[in-house]
Amino acid sequence: AVRDPPSFLRRRRSLWLTMAAFSLIAAVVFFLWRARAGALDGLGDLPRGVSTDELNLLVVTLDTTRADRLGPYGSTAVATPNFDALAERGVVFERAVTPAVLTLPAHSSIFTGHTPAAHGVRDNGGFYLSDKATTLAEILSSRGFATGGFVSAYVLDRRWGIAQGFDRYFDDFDLSRIKSMSMGDIQRPGDATIEQALSWLDGWKVGGANRDRRFFGWVHLYDPHAPYSPPEPFASQYAGKPYNGEIAWTDALLGRLLEGLRARGLSERTVVAVLADHGESLGEHGETGHGFFLYEPTTHVPFFLATPYAGLAGVRVPSVVRSFDLLPTALDLLGLADATPAGIAGQSLVPALARRESNGEAKRGVAPQAGYSEAFYSRFHYGWSELRAIRTERWHFIEAPRPELYDLDRDPLEKENLAASERRVVADLRRALAGIDRNAEGARPGVTESKGARIEEDEETLRKLAALGYVGGDAGNGESTAGKSFRDLPDPKDRVEVYNWMSKAREALSSGRPDEAIETLRRVLARDTEVIDAWFTLANAYFQKREWALAGDAFKTTLAKKPDHDYAMIGLADTLVARGEVEDAIVGYRRFLDADPKNAQIQYRFAQVLLDAGRDGDAEQAFAATLAADPRTARAEVGRAVLAFRRRDFSASRAALDRALTIDAAVRHARYNLALILEAEGRETEAIAAYEQELAAHPDDAKARFNLGRLRLRRGDLAGGAAELSRAVEANPDFAIGRYFLAQAHLQAGNLASAASEARRALELSPRSEFAALGHYVLADVFNRQGRGAEAREEVRRGRAAEVALGPRK
Repeated sequence: AVRDPPSFLRRRRSLWLTMAAFSLIAAVVFFLWRARAGALDGLGDLPRGVSTDELNLLVVTLDTTRADRLGPYGSTAVATPNFDALAERGVVFERAVTPAVLTLPAHSSIFTGHTPAAHGVRDNGGFYLSDKATTLAEILSSRGFATGGFVSAYVLDRRWGIAQGFDRYFDDFDLSRIKSMSMGDIQRPGDATIEQALSWLDGWKVGGANRDRRFFGWVHLYDPHAPYSPPEPFASQYAGKPYNGEIAWTDALLGRLLEGLRARGLSERTVVAVLADHGESLGEHGETGHGFFLYEPTTHVPFFLATPYAGLAGVRVPSVVRSFDLLPTALDLLGLADATPAGIAGQSLVPALARRESNGEAKRGVAPQAGYSEAFYSRFHYGWSELRAIRTERWHFIEAPRPELYDLDRDPLEKENLAASERRVVADLRRALAGIDRNAEGARPGVTESKGARIEEDEETLRKLAALGYVGGDAGNGESTAGKSFRDLPDPKDRVEVYNWMSKAREALSSGRPDEAIETLRRVLARDTEVIDAWFTLANAYFQKREWALAGDAFKTTLAKKPDHDYAMIGLADTLVARGEVEDAIVGYRRFLDADPKNAQIQYRFAQVLLDAGRDGDAEQAFAATLAADPRTARAEVGRAVLAFRRRDFSASRAALDRALTIDAAVRHARYNLALILEAEGRETEAIAAYEQELAAHPDDAKARFNLGRLRLRRGDLAGGAAELSRAVEANPDFAIGRYFLAQAHLQAGNLASAASEARRALELSPRSEFAALGHYVLADVFNRQGRGAEAREEVRRGRAAEVALGPRK
């Protein structure tokens, strides 16, 4: 018989089983800890009291910054003490490559880890990052990080989709405020952006409200972008070389930001990544600027990491890395490698950093990767071949109708094309490009859907975007280039002169010099009549000159060459409306929509024309069609609110405005129309508040400011009303009605000279206005007070005549 063991043996066996179980659990825990920490082995210790799961992330992207202008990359032409210090305490990636030489596609890659072919953003302005993309900000937000983005250029405005995942996003670009467009008008100086970022970071300083929460901050500095205009003392220090001055200024900005991080006690618990979106060509290979070619000046970018890890100081990595490697690398350094999305092109650089030679250099050959770059601007805007490139440590291959291969070890300036003599190398690199394409195809489902940016701008803003080259699409030579092989299209190398002429023409047009733009565009079209962007830009130049017939002809030529050019259709319709040919504009829209009924942008513009023409029933249908095509078109809901207001159906109007604000809390004219409803209901105090809310979001809205001023005057606030009316006419100098009421306000305040001046200007602008009589009566009162009786009586006579001309009041 088997007897039970003595009690002490039972206790010992239980203890052994417990200890065995504990040992197993400990082993599993140790294994899991090692699996998590293994990738970070060799990076050195963190500062005392700091753990991996407390680290923050700060990413600084430098627009248009060449690597060879920074001290850590061998430059002696520019003093960059802050970049030098960053290199001493961090990691320098010596051969970092950008996947795109335009701002939005490059940033989309940086923050998704994908190539442009996978995330779908291949140009500025005509594309947006799909909601289906997963960004670094979204990943970190899901892990509890506070996220803040602070950008310095319109091309990174939230409307392009790049703001996904950010709790706080500082863009605040409103093109409708800008009277004369230039590249300088759509950027802000970096110090203004840094000020906003540091204010946000105050939440994490000692005693800050967010001290117990991790953060991810992104600061974008646009200053090196053209036009080059560095502030003093850099302008004087680098006289004649303004780009270098911009780099020196950017270095100072970086120092200010990093000092702000240190002063808030955050440096020892923050991973800092600094990298450029792309570089800049300063005449190399005939290119001035970027976006056209794929040579080293624009594809080789600076890339730094500064971390609290003790072992990552003064490290230089000679291997090729890609800017889209940032996402997995950052997650790895934050202890969140498990959050890295599957299928991305980027790879963590931490393993390479952890395996270093004794001299601090990362070992060559550790997970070697080829850099990839592309430039589709010439295809989308000119109908010429796109360019794609692959970069190894030695070779730079550019796929084009006439391929190029450069041995960067012997020929760093890329002067000698070896594609004909090094055929085996070309074949190998073409296979590598094909592999990148296959990987992008596998990653694409559910991510792309990016072409056709969600722009809800007025017509004037669209023309400004066109003048800057932001509205593109799939340009073609007589027909769409979609589906055509790059080999069947012109090689950009053969058209660089035309490209530079186009850049010159856009600069002239955006700076308010349409005659100069037209002259240059004629040279372009003399060389290549099939450049659709040239016809489109020419149309916008004539539109700027108010030469409607010539503008209409150029828009028609654009549409003849590319029938689905929606912005040309909008321009043509605007031209016809300006000529009083509204019915022709309506017919044109209907024909366009017959071929493309789901084009929400065109449906919305069509609805607006119908609304302005008083064809309310047709406008209602067009707004409904807009929302069917794209339910996110907030301004279509505003249009429906206007129609309901006209019917005096205030309840339906309010409901439409609520829907618009739910889609876009800052949608233009929503609170303006709400104020009109409140006014109609006699609720003037609430109407004033609604006008103020509209102006807080859109300070340039002259009509909202006019109505606010008018209400203030009605309620006895003479000074406040006059101030608002003054700002209204300042925002829109041709706003005649505003000047009529401002003249009356000045008269009431006893400012006779100002009253007379505003009344005269209003009568010049709109002598047949329904308020013309008011202008004459103001002048009569001024003259009467000045003892000029005869002139006063004449103005009274003119005022009465203006009233008679209007006919009886209804």
